[in-house]
Formats: sequence, structure tokens, C-alpha cells
Amino acid sequence: MPIPAEYLEIKCLVVDDESSMLRTISNMLARIGFKSVVSAENGKKALEIIKAKHVDMVIADVLMPEMTGIELFKTIREDRNYDHIIFIFVTAEATRRTVARAAEEGGEGYIIKPFVMGVLEDKIARALENKFKPGSLETCLKDFVAAMAKKDYHSAEEALCKASALAPDAAKVMHNFGVLALAKGNVDRAIECYKEAIKKNPMYVKSYNALGEIYENMGDLGSAIKYYKYAHNISPANTERVLVLSKLFYKAGEKDQAETILKDAVSNLREDMAESAHLLGEIYLAKNEREKALEILKKAYKQNPTDIYIMESLAEAYRRMAQPQPALELYKDCLKISPDNSQVYYSMSKTYLETSDKTNAIETLKKAWVLNPHSKEITADLKALAEKERLRL
Repeated sequence: MPIPAEYLEIKCLVVDDESSMLRTISNMLARIGFKSVVSAENGKKALEIIKAKHVDMVIADVLMPEMTGIELFKTIREDRNYDHIIFIFVTAEATRRTVARAAEEGGEGYIIKPFVMGVLEDKIARALENKFKPGSLETCLKDFVAAMAKKDYHSAEEALCKASALAPDAAKVMHNFGVLALAKGNVDRAIECYKEAIKKNPMYVKSYNALGEIYENMGDLGSAIKYYKYAHNISPANTERVLVLSKLFYKAGEKDQAETILKDAVSNLREDMAESAHLLGEIYLAKNEREKALEILKKAYKQNPTDIYIMESLAEAYRRMAQPQPALELYKDCLKISPDNSQVYYSMSKTYLETSDKTNAIETLKKAWVLNPHSKEITADLKALAEKERLRL
């Protein structure tokens, strides 16, 4: 599919840790006709370029040191200043787990190595067409996202109703009705919508994950594990979900299940040294082998210092070693990346309590509750602390 001349003016960024592949893709883009192409050897360098220069499209390898392509994508998508960026994954693995992970995170598609220039051109052309000439359904969903960002729930619902009329059997539309219901505080309605989305598409992993989060917040470990496991079976390469599942297994007293899922994930991530070290560190944390956990998590953090999940695990290791200050510094760094992360605020409140800093403990716990009022655990701790300190909430 040829690319219209007006699109060839966009700024392209190629990211790959293999220098030969970096040159190959850059040369292909130049031969296709793109006027501006820059490159980076890993996700961390790519992020620096994105922050310093205007970039319209990123073509990134999935597995890279320091910051993977998926981590780069997630970091970009967390900042609305970069909503305009088209993102295409490149992977050498045509396995279900890799493709499912790329599909779950989003982006505008993926390409499997090796590939010819025609495949790259066709994938880019389709991504550009969807970006600049979106269909009616995509337009409605973009309007929904924009309205939700402004907390304009009335406009968000209008956009979803239009989308539903255009595609009544689309799981992603019903899923977004669940997102809207949850934002408005109607948990029961959100559960109904997510389950309806799964009926429409039994492979729609986002709805399984959303149900897992809701039941986890409600303290229903059995249901949370059930839905997270469904999501894991569809997309097993999601490290964050592996960590959540393992911790829920431990809470439920299923120690063997917790260790098994972590060990399986480590064996499947041997090429990604930071992720495998992270998971191995979590295994040691679970066994309360704190010194080993701290040592290996420091290595994971050194390999990928921008991964918020590694940072949280390392902070937990510092806490268990009775070193609250480095833990608090890591939590603060996490909030620079993800300022609305209720779990980070919750962990900070616990750390402040351990240092007898009740003022900051209360402040961070309140922030955690505001961001996630559906969490039974956060709500219970806030009430207990309020009663103890005779606070008026």
C-alpha cells in the first residue's frame, strides 16, 4: 500500500539494540521516502529523544536492554503530550506470548523479523490511515478517551452510545462502558459490562484484567485470581500481571502456585535480563530471603532504571531490610513516572508509618484512597488510622 506524499514529512524514530537491524529499518524508511529518520539503540535513549525532539512515529523492537519496546510504549502513553505518536512494535518472536503482549498493550501493530520493505510500508500506511483518516468507530472511541481525560462523563457516554450503535458486538466498546461505570463509582455496573465484553470476545484480555482488579480491590481473592489467570493464559508475557497473581496466590495460602508462576515467567524471560532478575528478586522476597532479594533487584534496577515495577519491588526490599529512606526515594521517583498510582502512595504510607512519620503517612494514605476508593484494603487502613489518630475524614 503506497504512502501518500504528505505523510512522508513526519518525524520517524527507529529503536533497536541490534545495529544492523537499526540501519536496515532506517534505510528502508529512507527508501520509502520519509524525510526525517533518527535512531536509538534502546528504549531509554529513545525516550530522551522523544522528550527533546518532536517525534510522530516510533518503530521499536520489543526486547531491548535498559528499557524494552513495550516499556517505552507504556511510558509514552502515560503522558498525554505524546498521544499523537504512532507506535509499531518489531519482534523476532512470532510466538503467541509475544504477539499477545504487544496486542494487549496497544500500539498500531507489530512486524515480525525478518521482513521486506513492502511489509514495513504496508504496516506504516495502515497505521497512518487509521491515524489521519479514522473511521467513525475510531473517532467515537477517541472522543470517549478525550472526554474521560476531562472527567466529562456525559460526553463520554454520548461517544460510547454512538460507538455502540456503529458496532454493537464490539468488545472494546462494552469494555469502555465498564471503564465509565467504574469512574462514576458504579462497581456492579462495571462488572456487568466487563463480563458482557468477554461474552462478545472471549479473548478480550483487558476485561479479564479489569475484573481481576475489581475483585482484588474488593478483597475477593478467589475471583481476582480466577480472572487474572484467564488474562494470563491469553497473554502470559505480562510481567506486571505475573507479579500480581503471585502475590494473590501467597495471600490465598497457595505458596506452590505463587512460586510456580514466578519460576515459569523467569524461564520464559531469559533474554530480558532486567525482567528475569526482577521476577527472581520477587521469588526471594516471597521466601523472605531479603538480602538476596535486595542484591538481585539492585541489578535489575541498574539494567532498567525506569521500570516502575522494578522500582516498587526494590523499594519493598529496602523496607524489609529496615532501610526506609532509599525506599521512599524510589517511591517518589515512581510518582514522577506515574503520578496517579494509588499503590505507590499506599506503600509510601506504610513506609512513613514505619518511620513514625504520621503526618506524611496520613497524607499519602488519603491520596491512595482518593485515587482508588474501591480498594477494601486501603479503605480499611485509612479508617483504622483515622480512628487511632482521631481524624475527621
